Amino acid sequence: MKELTFTSYDQFQQFIEHKAMEKAIMKGLQGEELTEFKHDFKQRAVSMWKENDCDHWIEKHGYVIITVWKDDIGKRKITRGRPKKLDSDKYIHSVHVRLDEETYRKLTNYCQNHQLDVSETIRSLIKTL
Repeated sequence: MKELTFTSYDQFQQFIEHKAMEKAIMKGLQGEELTEFKHDFKQRAVSMWKENDCDHWIEKHGYVIITVWKDDIGKRKITRGRPKKLDSDKYIHSVHVRLDEETYRKLTNYCQNHQLDVSETIRSLIKTL
């Protein structure tokens, strides 16, 4: 399984152009056959981008992750979105809390100073109890 992260359609296009040429060279294609292969490869990639609404995910999250793997019969499968955590790594309880301005400022300053996200900071502080 291979994961590729893109932050724009232009970045994806550059990758596809490079990948198409790389595969064409491996196949030893030249002339009209090379041109047709690259065109078809790019068209399939554009269709996949549109089918998975990747522009929406870039707008929403700032990036899109495209995972490529082969299923049991060797056919490539493609997904998009954020990677899923393994079941054993998932947190099953969610806690929501309101904070006053001073407490929130302290929390965010601590997170920035220690380069941690808020959730991990809260978990580590609870573990010290």
